[in-house]
Amino acid sequence: MPKLKRNAFDKLNTLLFGQDLRITTGEPYTQVRDYDFSSYYPERDYVYKQEVPKNNIYDIRDFGADVSLEDNAEFINSAVKKASETNGTVLVAGGDYVSTTVFMESNVTLFIEYGSSISANKTGQGYNKLGIIHANGKKNITFTGGGKIKGNGELFGRKPLLDKNMTEHCGYIDVIQMRIDSRAQLRFAHPSKYGGPVYLKECRNIKVHNFIIENSAYWTFKMENCNGVDISNLIINNNRHVANADGLDICGTSNINVNKCFISTADDGICIKNAVWLGNKGAVENIAINDCEVISCANSFKIGTESTYDVRNIKVTNCKFMMTDLYPGTVSGIAVESADGSKVENITVDNIEMNRVTCPVFIRLCNRNRAAIVTGESANAVEFGGKKKRGGTVAKSVFNHKGEVKNIKISNIKATGVEIPVMAAGYRQFFKKKYVENVTLENFDLEYAPYPEVKDIRMFIPEYPKVYPESWRFRNLPSFALWARHCKNLEVKNFKCSHPLKTWKREIYKKDVI
Repeated sequence: MPKLKRNAFDKLNTLLFGQDLRITTGEPYTQVRDYDFSSYYPERDYVYKQEVPKNNIYDIRDFGADVSLEDNAEFINSAVKKASETNGTVLVAGGDYVSTTVFMESNVTLFIEYGSSISANKTGQGYNKLGIIHANGKKNITFTGGGKIKGNGELFGRKPLLDKNMTEHCGYIDVIQMRIDSRAQLRFAHPSKYGGPVYLKECRNIKVHNFIIENSAYWTFKMENCNGVDISNLIINNNRHVANADGLDICGTSNINVNKCFISTADDGICIKNAVWLGNKGAVENIAINDCEVISCANSFKIGTESTYDVRNIKVTNCKFMMTDLYPGTVSGIAVESADGSKVENITVDNIEMNRVTCPVFIRLCNRNRAAIVTGESANAVEFGGKKKRGGTVAKSVFNHKGEVKNIKISNIKATGVEIPVMAAGYRQFFKKKYVENVTLENFDLEYAPYPEVKDIRMFIPEYPKVYPESWRFRNLPSFALWARHCKNLEVKNFKCSHPLKTWKREIYKKDVI
């Protein structure tokens, strides 16, 4: 039977020795374990066998590509260049083609036939962190056909601490242990990690329809400083224990529609970032996410963490966020964060169904101010277990205390298997206080998970103004439905959370909510 009460010694031990696990030694661990991939995989609901176009086709086999070769990049790139001259279609058919980086050109459709694929090699060499598919400064690019980009993600991480994946709930709720168990199953990066499957930079007018990306080693589909992206019927099916394997990464990119997609991944499912050290340059706006299913071991949908510039006018509607056949559950369903100076505003979320998402909604303003600490190079080093180098991208004063989170409306949320309350928190740091402002939470129907909770009563809940913002960071909070601190104009309407057991926690906790 687990210990269900944390005493003073336990709390001190956690404070002094509770550092996050990160494995930084060892060779790549290549075994695919049971439940690395989700048992729920509705491919037929999203992707279909698509008829190959008959005209203006550039078949990579006509340029020398062959499934027996160790690298088909030369031949695929030749087909891409020819296709760009005529607004043509590059055809990938007839099997699995190993390739180093394919450089997409403007006015090209990449048509990978259903049952065929382009795959990363097993060494991670030859990519220069650009990934399998890369485009820089191009326009009018389409990905379609029903086929796959395959990342071979399990080949580029180190062996997890645990010998097998956890599939059963541990039987009690303790956020500290939850975080430990989650990280003990991760394959942290080996230096051979080459990048992700798709990396688009400074591109315009991108279309993705009827397409599969599988088993990413890193960020799966990265859009950096792009404009005008239309994504539908996309599947991202990743190994759920490959560290930093996000699904969609929207970095400094505006005017995006994401509709009817299935994403199963280890890290954030759909993530909006907008940071100076990532090379981003201005506001991100006008993003719509609709009718998507997301399975994530981190956050289903997230704004922030790495954001210095504004993020605004975002809508997320009619989605399902869940965790299948793994423990712990998803960290947060909706995470709206500003930690590094970004003004995050005008966010609308409506009609979301969640199951085994530990924290349904996490709204957080803090002041990590990471731009004063890291550069793009040193931020990447941290991902591989290295140390931050001295000096940052900008002076400390540029983004210090500049962040805002305001004008957020989240409505019609149905969640089961909840283990952490909905959270909304600003911060107090030395003599400075900043509030989360104008938040409406309306029509919430939450069902708490039926497990006893570790009694972890603290004299005060720390502000955590400079640490990585995450719902699990706050440990075992003294409420089960809603926890709010440093908020202005917080409206809570028709908000219900049923708890099946007797608990030491109150239903709602509010402090400095005005």
